[in-house]
Amino acid sequence: MKQPDGIKYGKGLFETIKIKNSKLEYFEDHIQRLKNSMEFLKICSDGIEKDIEFEIQKLDLNIDGAVRIMVLENFEKYILYVETRLTDYTDEKFQSGLKLKLVKQIRDKNNFLNNHKTNNYLLNHEVLAKAKSDGYDEVVFLNQDRNVTEGSYTNLFFIKDCMVVTPPVEDGLLPGIYRKNLIKKFDEENIQYEIRHIPFEEVENFDACICTNSLMEKRFVESIDDIKFIKTEYTERILKL
Repeated sequence: MKQPDGIKYGKGLFETIKIKNSKLEYFEDHIQRLKNSMEFLKICSDGIEKDIEFEIQKLDLNIDGAVRIMVLENFEKYILYVETRLTDYTDEKFQSGLKLKLVKQIRDKNNFLNNHKTNNYLLNHEVLAKAKSDGYDEVVFLNQDRNVTEGSYTNLFFIKDCMVVTPPVEDGLLPGIYRKNLIKKFDEENIQYEIRHIPFEEVENFDACICTNSLMEKRFVESIDDIKFIKTEYTERILKL
């Protein structure tokens, strides 16, 4: 029996959306990213938003967790999975800050799949599992130019004095939904920021580092390998946005 590419090659996408007060945060942004990526990968998206909303109505959103949406290519259509899962991103767990590990695996800036949230997350999963077994909370990927890109499940922001710096998507990273909305807040609050290449050799010159994703939002980074960061007054301001 002929199998679709969603089964043969794992051709598909997913979104994980935070549940807050029984509502889905940044729902429209997540769905738009999903639809854009489906179009890019030539997966039919006709009716996807309606189908997702129908499946969500069946779920209990009175939990501290998230809704995970997964789409698999299925010839002329798609297979849709929607489920909830619990999360553990409590402030107590990350009170002292996250410990990140620089890994040798490279994010190829020419790999267009880096810019889409595909189901091909096995590398991220395995690299993170190894880092956690070594006592770390997250990893840092560089690209072939030795520029900082992202973590396995987070985007990265660095702070020097009153300037926030984050890598461009073109360096080989996922355009995170929380990243996008945090940058919007920077504009609203007149926070100075730059989106530019960050050579890893520059990282030690920053005062602070913050990692973000839609579920845990913002978290202070205590260290990347032997590089230590401090939670400055300005960093506290960014964390409170």
